[in-house]
Amino acid sequence: MEQFILSKNASITLNFETGEVCNILKGGRQINNISAPLFTVKLRKKTGESYQVNATQCAFVSYQNQTAVYTSEFFNAQLRFQILDDALRCRIHMQNKTQDVFEWVEVLPFAVGKKLKDEEGGRGEIIYPYNEGCKVADMAYRESMPFRYTEPEYPSKGSYSIFPNMISSQFIAYIDDGAGIYLGMHDNERTTKHVDFCYFEEGIRVFMRAFCDVHYGQDYQMPFDTILCVFEGSWHNAADIYYHWFKDNLPAGLTKIRHNTALPSWYKEYPLVVAYPVRGKHDTDLSENGMYPYKNALPFLEEVAAETDGKVMALLMHWESSAPWAPPFYWPPYGGKEEFCEFVNELHARDMLAGLYCSGMGFTKQSNVDKSYAPEEAYHSLGIEQCACANSNGEISSTICLAQREGVDLCPACQKTKNMLKAEFDAICESGIDYLQALDQNHGGNSYFCYSDQHEHVPAPGKWQQIETNKLLASIDKKGVLFGCESAAAEPFLSQLQFSDNRYELNYYHGVPIPVYAYLYHEYVNNFMGNQICAMLDKTENNFTYRMAYSFAAGDMLTLVTNGNGNLLYSWCDCVPPTEKNVDKVTAFRFIKELTAWRKKPAGKFLHYGKMIAPMDVVCAEEQIYLFSNGSYLKIPAALSGAYELDGERVQFLVNYNLHAVDVELAKECEVYLSADLTDAQKTAKLTIPPLSVAMLKM
Repeated sequence: MEQFILSKNASITLNFETGEVCNILKGGRQINNISAPLFTVKLRKKTGESYQVNATQCAFVSYQNQTAVYTSEFFNAQLRFQILDDALRCRIHMQNKTQDVFEWVEVLPFAVGKKLKDEEGGRGEIIYPYNEGCKVADMAYRESMPFRYTEPEYPSKGSYSIFPNMISSQFIAYIDDGAGIYLGMHDNERTTKHVDFCYFEEGIRVFMRAFCDVHYGQDYQMPFDTILCVFEGSWHNAADIYYHWFKDNLPAGLTKIRHNTALPSWYKEYPLVVAYPVRGKHDTDLSENGMYPYKNALPFLEEVAAETDGKVMALLMHWESSAPWAPPFYWPPYGGKEEFCEFVNELHARDMLAGLYCSGMGFTKQSNVDKSYAPEEAYHSLGIEQCACANSNGEISSTICLAQREGVDLCPACQKTKNMLKAEFDAICESGIDYLQALDQNHGGNSYFCYSDQHEHVPAPGKWQQIETNKLLASIDKKGVLFGCESAAAEPFLSQLQFSDNRYELNYYHGVPIPVYAYLYHEYVNNFMGNQICAMLDKTENNFTYRMAYSFAAGDMLTLVTNGNGNLLYSWCDCVPPTEKNVDKVTAFRFIKELTAWRKKPAGKFLHYGKMIAPMDVVCAEEQIYLFSNGSYLKIPAALSGAYELDGERVQFLVNYNLHAVDVELAKECEVYLSADLTDAQKTAKLTIPPLSVAMLKM
């Protein structure tokens, strides 16, 4: 046993003889629940079979000079430990005794109770940087959802808990009654990682796995620290630990928005994104909807602009001439380039913006939306198999958008992939559009798993994925077009994907969304609310306005979704009953106009440039929204908070998304404003926020 003293009231005990992480203590109280293996290694054979070996299955050799040595028939392992900045740090070195490849290694996991605090008899909650950020307090709920724990494998799924994909940051945490455990991998090369938690014996194991980025038979030496430490406070305090490392280890090319001269002027004008299909009503429908010819949308877009007093971006779906969701051949657009470019010019003449959804790094062999699109001959003549993501045994398959298409995922390490996608994206950017969601389906911006030993990368996922994807993005002649991806861009892509579809609502499949992403990255990138697909909340007006308020408080730009006839949808591909129910336009426009005014006027600088900070505690009533997923109710504050710091000033926005006034009690007396002009200050600790309104207080 070795007890590592992190501070005067925190320690971590490792049992090297049994190969386990044991007690994690804060103030004499054990925060974890049971022991977990000190490390686990996954190896993969060329035939595709894989196997895992953990520390408890290895023979312990020695521990001296803060180095633990283990051996097995497959590898020898050395773990080097260090206490620095009140944290236990570890790096592992593995000597390969096989001709298999080290796929990933998991170091310093910890295990907590099998039930979390929203379950009877449970404790604690997991802070999970999935998508925009999530607080998980009911493990049984998470495991009942479509996004339950799954071991990532080939072929990839878009929902996998992988960094840099759905996972944007390299940490995960657990908090129980103000005492927390932080697990991070502070890796400035930002290699692929699996960041997750799952049932384990009589508890829940919380872990991070780094993909090793080595070839068959090669050794592996971890080039960064795995960090395990104890902290006090909320999820903000956990994110602070990561932020302090991140700000000193920024991804290449990343700079704060206020210093980024490459951003278009409209970025600071708070455009309202209006997403709609040119044809059809959902992903697999191509029926006429009144939005084609393209100019048919102009009266509706002008109505939105007039009623909200905002700048509108038309973000089109189903616009491709090939078939919807049919990469990589998007161009020319449906109806021809000339007609589309006339529409773009009409938008610009009305001071509006044009954007397009694409479908990422894939090749569609057969469209299930438009059966006439089946480029099987091109698949063979172009040799697409040579650049398709493959398994170790050469198998080629894909799970992406199977309702819409049959095809393969493309590997960005292949020059053929880069050439095809660059040609398409270059042509699209020639059209004069303002925004391109180029990597929709590639959540976070990254490619999918490839194990081929015939490509220019190691035969497993690794840092090559983000390196090659960034090379592709850098090669495109963007002509000032801003690029984005589905879900918010993960860390390695922040400098190249600066406006993305931040689908925080997907976190209702795990727990409750929290703005971890904005807390870490908002001063570097602003995103938009997204098309809200899979929003499984009840169809009430305060459901829709609540989601608007959440995005506003998180510093994101807003989104409306329509599919023609001038109606507003609760979300794209709406499947929550009653499916024919639409958002009340009067309510939506009124609230958007209010939020837009706050963003456009003096207070807006905080929401555009500011660093998100922890908000002051406030007391207000709670609202309930019905969750269709499991028939429960989500309890949320009647006024949402978002706090920011800029040039030494700290402010907090309180957003009332309800059709009734909300009383709020502050933790202390503050200077409070109820107008976006910031001309009506009052000193108070109690205030009433009118319906569909915002208050700003100086902290």
